[in-house]
Amino acid sequence: MRKNKLCLSSLVILILFFTAENIKRDKHSYYNEMKKAQKKMTILSKEVLKEKKNRGIEIDRKIDLNRSGLLGEEFTGITTTLGDLDSKRASTNPDFAAYFVKKFKEKNLEKGDLVYVNMSSSFPGLNLSIISALDILELDGIIVNSIGSSMYGANNEEFTFLEMGHFLKEKKMIQNEIKAYSLGGDGDLGKNFDEDIKIEIEKRIEDFKIEKIKIEDFKLNLENRIKFYNSFGRAKYFVNIGGNFFHAQLETYYKNKNIPVLSMLNIKQIASDNGISIDGKLLEKDSGLYYKKDNKIIYWTIILIFFGYLYFRSKKIIKFF
Repeated sequence: MRKNKLCLSSLVILILFFTAENIKRDKHSYYNEMKKAQKKMTILSKEVLKEKKNRGIEIDRKIDLNRSGLLGEEFTGITTTLGDLDSKRASTNPDFAAYFVKKFKEKNLEKGDLVYVNMSSSFPGLNLSIISALDILELDGIIVNSIGSSMYGANNEEFTFLEMGHFLKEKKMIQNEIKAYSLGGDGDLGKNFDEDIKIEIEKRIEDFKIEKIKIEDFKLNLENRIKFYNSFGRAKYFVNIGGNFFHAQLETYYKNKNIPVLSMLNIKQIASDNGISIDGKLLEKDSGLYYKKDNKIIYWTIILIFFGYLYFRSKKIIKFF
């Protein structure tokens, strides 16, 4: 009798195990928008790669393993701080465009809603991903970009992220564009940049119809940024990408204004938590990012209960003999 009960229990466990492993997962209701954003980001990155080649910018295969075109050099005349190469590689994954769509949808954002974006140039992949998501959902991004970049970001002196964005806008490949910029780096004025390179970059972009923020006083600079954002109306979301001069203060300010804040800093952890491959490559099949959370936990809980039952049952049998 005891043997029959053990066999029956084992059979139940096996049934539950295969049920849990093969349970159907439901796609998010905004799955199509997520895939469109992912595809758009892929197209944009390929266009940036092509333009880098046209400009004679060498792609270091030891750094940019996937030839994304979205990784820079170790040190250049506009490199601001140290940077983690693994995080930079992870940030080039087009799944991050889908991730931004998911975050916007979870906050019930609708066509025409305002999203404030503060971005450095340290993660050009994330910058293109959020622009892709904003475009696909037809949201209005108020984007402020700082030119400086940490190691391996958009730190190619010949083609800054500001210029990438302008290039893509001129080609009518994106709708959301950078509305204002600063140099970034020390003092937000590029004090740690190579002076000749800084002058050359400023000369190249002086004809861009983008507002320049150049205020030495920290408090006045911060107030000016907030005033600039707020002049467009109240945002439904504030997103920070990278660690520029004002990111912490801006995040705190908008949290206190009851505006949801998304901080994109610990990139490898965010990728890991959302099923995004940290090597920058798209998976052959959609990751868990694209699916609703299933109820596997229920099945695994039942399985654990049965294992516990079997364990204590077997101890009783041994004790009996």
